[in-house]
Amino acid sequence: MKLKSLKTAYLNISGNFYPNDYINLARVEDNKIAFNDSTLFLNKELKEVLNQDKIKRFEDVVVIFKLENSWGVICNILIKDYKEKKILCHELVLSDVIQRMLSNFHNYNSEANPVILLHNKKLNLEEFVDKNKEEYKIEKEELKLYVYSQEKAKDIILKLEENEHFYIADGHHRLYSTSLYFEKETVMSCIYEMEEINIEAIPRKIENITQEKYLEIIEKIKNKFIMLDNTKKLEKGEVRLYYKKNILTFKLLEISGDLFSNNDIYRLNTQVISDIFRIFKDDGVKFLSIKELKKELLNQETNDIYLETAAMDKFEFMKTIENGNIMPPKSTYFKPKFPSFLVFNTFK
Repeated sequence: MKLKSLKTAYLNISGNFYPNDYINLARVEDNKIAFNDSTLFLNKELKEVLNQDKIKRFEDVVVIFKLENSWGVICNILIKDYKEKKILCHELVLSDVIQRMLSNFHNYNSEANPVILLHNKKLNLEEFVDKNKEEYKIEKEELKLYVYSQEKAKDIILKLEENEHFYIADGHHRLYSTSLYFEKETVMSCIYEMEEINIEAIPRKIENITQEKYLEIIEKIKNKFIMLDNTKKLEKGEVRLYYKKNILTFKLLEISGDLFSNNDIYRLNTQVISDIFRIFKDDGVKFLSIKELKKELLNQETNDIYLETAAMDKFEFMKTIENGNIMPPKSTYFKPKFPSFLVFNTFK
């Protein structure tokens, strides 16, 4: 595989940190952030605030970072390798999301949020940082970031290029939309070793379920599925339902020979959300992180049902992809997620 340095990159040196899902694209002019009237998803006041963040320019660099005790690299991957299946995907992409992303490319000139890729090669990035003087660094409690250029950047890229393929952890829609956008040949990527990342499930939340409706749902579930101990750790094929002080754990039905390889989320979507709840669109379901689920369960007084599945382990994740199986959207949650609006990669 071939990788490239960030040809013209910027680093947000304002000291401000933003969540991973905050901003994917930005506009940079005269070495400054320059959101203008074409940016519709931000109001005027917020654009003015973000435009004040100070950024520093770099040429032909690679970034090594440590985030939540996980080491990774930020550089560019070739969209050509994505088209040639050297970058392996595992989730369906949605056409309406792709169309929206394609229209956005024309208004911006910089990526502000890397896609997340995984690989199996063992790299000792901490040792590399200890032995090699960086061009620039940021060292905060939550994040340490080191910028390398020239020969040192090439050394990092050469180590990564020994991988025959990468796995996509986050950014399926950005990669697919870029593959359709002919003015862009690379995608800024945050690349982790498999052992540096954690995989969590993505719980579902269904709102406004009355007590009467809840009792109907529970009766249907008990008639369809095998009930399990509510205190046991969730395993593949199992679901835990929460409603106020009530907990119900059950086993999903196995389906022989299905395209999704008995993926838990596919079975949850078809056997429970569609068949039991009669919900057929994602706008009837909210998606949470495990952290958010735990927080909401501490004070669960609303008429909401929560559905939790087991996390997919790393071996199953790799085998699912290598066997050519595809997972539904929102099947896996990878962490840590690199902040958005911290590293910028200009593409035009």
